[in-house]
Amino acid sequence: MYNHKINQTRQQILDAFVTLVKEKDVSKITINDITTIAKINRGTFYRHFDDKFDLIEKTETTIFNAIEKSLQDNILNGQIKSITQAEFGNYRLELLGILKDNADFISAMLSKNGDLTFESKLIAQMRDFSMIGLSALGIDFDSMPASRELTMQFMANGLIGVVRHWLANDDISIETVAQTMDTIMSNGIIASFGFEAKG
Repeated sequence: MYNHKINQTRQQILDAFVTLVKEKDVSKITINDITTIAKINRGTFYRHFDDKFDLIEKTETTIFNAIEKSLQDNILNGQIKSITQAEFGNYRLELLGILKDNADFISAMLSKNGDLTFESKLIAQMRDFSMIGLSALGIDFDSMPASRELTMQFMANGLIGVVRHWLANDDISIETVAQTMDTIMSNGIIASFGFEAKG
């Protein structure tokens, strides 16, 4: 019961913060702004967070830890050994589910009023987790050193673009996003538009 109350209050604070980011730049948001919207006193806020930056960092860490746990449970423990396995599709859905569960915060942070460092952190996490996961599935990045970093940056930045567009459009299903990402990852961008490679 006590833990539920703590989580409920934290969510209340986070919801208030996200609401404010929709209205003004993160740099201009004060603790008073947050406590007023959340309908709590300053003491309650400081029992959970040191300041607004601590709020952002702890929320980021929660998201990244969830993604890392999914990677560990599905890929690094050997459960999935190939991207062609049906389980890989389920893994992709699980990752997208984590992002969807945190859609309000992620969308706010990626907006013009958000924290500019968040997008860089998210891209770096996507790059690192993708490389770790693909390496575990047998892709040898050392055999293509000249293009490795370009390829990973292309993939990570592309994924962020997809996520940003998806979270801003409620009519796009999580299954559609997963299928599109799988098609691009497996067959390439040109093939995803329906063009066939010329022999």
